[in-house]
Amino acid sequence: MNTLIDSDDRVMTHDSAEETVSALREHPGSSACIVLEGPTEDELKHLGEAFDLHPLALEDASHGHQRPKLERYGDSLFLAVHPIAYTDRTEKLTLNEVHAFTGPNYFLVTMPEGGPGETVVRQMQRAFRRPHLDPHNPQTLLYFLLDGVVDGYEPVIMDLEEDLDNIEEDLFAGGNTSQRIYELFNEVVKFQRATRPLSYMLELLMRGAEKYETPEQLHPHFRDVRDHVLRALEHLDSLRSALQNALTVDATLVGQRQNDAMKKLSSWAAILVVPTIIAGIYGMNFENMPELNWPLGYPFALGLMVVIAGGLYGIFKKKNWL
Repeated sequence: MNTLIDSDDRVMTHDSAEETVSALREHPGSSACIVLEGPTEDELKHLGEAFDLHPLALEDASHGHQRPKLERYGDSLFLAVHPIAYTDRTEKLTLNEVHAFTGPNYFLVTMPEGGPGETVVRQMQRAFRRPHLDPHNPQTLLYFLLDGVVDGYEPVIMDLEEDLDNIEEDLFAGGNTSQRIYELFNEVVKFQRATRPLSYMLELLMRGAEKYETPEQLHPHFRDVRDHVLRALEHLDSLRSALQNALTVDATLVGQRQNDAMKKLSSWAAILVVPTIIAGIYGMNFENMPELNWPLGYPFALGLMVVIAGGLYGIFKKKNWL
């Protein structure tokens, strides 16, 4: 996306970032909106020279893998945020990375190849369809970028909550959920790391609103985005606590199942040891032993085994050991 908004609020689309930069120089009082997916080193260098971008900000945008942050370099602003997608089948988060440069008359967004370019472009088009928020001002475009990123968190959180409900059902149904709980817990922690800095970043934006001449009509909108971030963080904290509790419950249930198994094994061992003892006594083959010549000795021994074993079985069954 390469767009120029001139002083008469006319939106003109160009085929390349170079054409947009040239048109920006030819139309004083205009502003540019450029969205690049997978820019090359040369493209970033050219844009850095055209907009006088700070070398450190360009280096961050070029190398990627940045934590969410907000840096101000003179009259320009560098922002790194992480749009998030969730694959329900694999229960894995996909963290994309978007970098934005905001200056007096430009708004430049870059992202790696395969990033959420279409989503960012839709957000910019939303800004152009709402002229009451003045899309001519690059900070308006910054608001729409942040609003789109944060709005994308809500469906991901809903999917995570649905998976948590499924885990809880499987947990009490006796399923093996330990690994699933642990992996989902790690995804929630990853989500928190990508989201938590946004609250502070938006607070910094609002603190500098007057100093950096942020339009007054944007103030409540930035506050609204921050409220959405705080709400998302509260949900993530609840999810994290619920998953920690699920891990504790799972460990307790596993221990209980092991204890029940040990009870059954111990009960059967006690039942079987009685016939073994009786048979062992009468199998010692001594010549002088009582009952060896007793006609009822054999049925008596068998009956004794059955009675004692049956009595033990009844006792253990009553105690729910079997």
